[in-house]
Amino acid sequence: MTLIQIPDTINSDLSLICGYTFNQPELSANDFVIVEDRASQRNYFGQVVGPQANLNRSALGPQDNATINAFEQLEQNNYTREVVVREVYFYQINLIKDITQDPPNSVRRRPQIGSIARQATENEIIRYLSLPPADERYRIGQIIDTNIGVYVNPRTLFYQSLIAGSTGSGKTNSCANYIRAALQMDFGVIIYDHKPDYQHINRLNQDAIDILNRNGQTDQDTTWIEGVNADFYYLGEESTAFQGTPIAIPASEFDPAVLAAVMYYPPNETNSREEFETLLEEFDDERHADQNGNEPVIWTLGDFFQWVTSYNPQSPNAPWQPPEHARERLGGRQAQTYRAMVAKMLRRNRRPAWVDGGLPIRPTANANATRARRPSASAAVFGQDQTPQQPQWFDPTNLLQPGRALVIRVGQAGGGRDYGLFLNYMLKRVYDLKEQRQIAFPVLHHIDEAQDLFNGSKQFASAIGNVLSEGVRKGRSRQIAFTIAVQSAAQIPDDILNNLNTRIIHRHNRASEAQRALEKAADAQISMTKNFGPGEALVDLFGASAVVNARMRLSPFQLTTEELLQQQEQQQQPHQELLPQEEEMPF
Repeated sequence: MTLIQIPDTINSDLSLICGYTFNQPELSANDFVIVEDRASQRNYFGQVVGPQANLNRSALGPQDNATINAFEQLEQNNYTREVVVREVYFYQINLIKDITQDPPNSVRRRPQIGSIARQATENEIIRYLSLPPADERYRIGQIIDTNIGVYVNPRTLFYQSLIAGSTGSGKTNSCANYIRAALQMDFGVIIYDHKPDYQHINRLNQDAIDILNRNGQTDQDTTWIEGVNADFYYLGEESTAFQGTPIAIPASEFDPAVLAAVMYYPPNETNSREEFETLLEEFDDERHADQNGNEPVIWTLGDFFQWVTSYNPQSPNAPWQPPEHARERLGGRQAQTYRAMVAKMLRRNRRPAWVDGGLPIRPTANANATRARRPSASAAVFGQDQTPQQPQWFDPTNLLQPGRALVIRVGQAGGGRDYGLFLNYMLKRVYDLKEQRQIAFPVLHHIDEAQDLFNGSKQFASAIGNVLSEGVRKGRSRQIAFTIAVQSAAQIPDDILNNLNTRIIHRHNRASEAQRALEKAADAQISMTKNFGPGEALVDLFGASAVVNARMRLSPFQLTTEELLQQQEQQQQPHQELLPQEEEMPF
């Protein structure tokens, strides 16, 4: 197959060349070619940006009556196709590199009319695209219509990644292969499981084996299809729908701005939120000033409540008063803001259930110094009875292990606020562990369904966006990697997207949203994303010279389905029916 370059017009797109083939339409969209310009003795590496146009060499146009009449005779089998059709195939080629010299250069002179192009070989494609080296342990897919693998390596991961695609596009399969590759590289992987998708990753994906066998690929290597080592945790109340251990974290571990945005999220609570944040910072400063030695400073919202209301156990019904140093500031017109801030802090569902491990915010002592309360699932796990004891705080220090995943079910409570608050803690904690050299191996944060972090209130989205942006920007210096998975690339704020250097874009129902993530791709490539089938994606790997059209691998491990969750609930229900039922305690 050879393609010959045709003349430009004055309005030609100068990033493209156009050409004809006369034999067969052997080039497909996204194929790679080597262009030889014999006139200038220069060579180029290029990529076909769309399917071919089929032109008839007859001088008559497709709407001329003579053409219409001839095709009518063809349809009635009065003519053979060769009598009516003399075909030529039209292609557009995006010029990626001038490869005349080594190393290749950017294209500063275009090939001239009559230049000849041929398909690039596998070695040429890998070399001129600057793809990561082939290593089957780290394969995530292959360039479509070829046997050329798409691989990742530690450098790819440390420069951060975006995986985007609408429901059913195969995005989660791509995420699964990313996770497996990171585990193979001895990363400690933290999976923030939203829907959930990752509650059964310790099982191999039998469905993948069945699909490959059904497609007649029984000779294909399936050793990559396997379960992975994982521990499971969850936020919130206990559930039979997923396995794991509940998480409890004290309020002292959170960024005051993020905690304030979580608890005071309505737009009309700006004053209360700002006052809460200010007082939290002042309270934390006092606690650190009183600290003796190097012990960590741990406090709960219950401790903060007693400080911020000047709570006296001897006078539990006394009016709230600000801390002594803040009484003048919070007097007069500000007194209403202060009272509203405290009252809203106590409202149900303002504080996520796992913050402070179920310990009450307001002291529960009555005249007899005791007050009954309903038992909670999280309290039971931490050995608490009706009088809460100090829970065991969740800390990833000893849980993170190279080659092992922590799967944390973050759920959908709070419109993304629970998710963002927990992510705030984990990003800060892991960064501190790396900076203090308490863990030496690399860590990958896999942030699933990240759009929920940005779909809440403006204040919350801004607070968590700043935290995530800083983590993504600074992570590489501490060998901390991020993969951010969303349903649409348009849902990622610009400052975060700018630092996600690998982009895997599955089906997008609006081409403009895919274009935002793949500015390197040609318009014809972007338009293809609307019609991608499951598993097909445009892939722009960090350091690669062009966007490739890839078929991503099936998940190596079992992804959670609704049927699996139902089976798990049914298996656990008989066991729970045998447990003694606790009598509900009145308030």
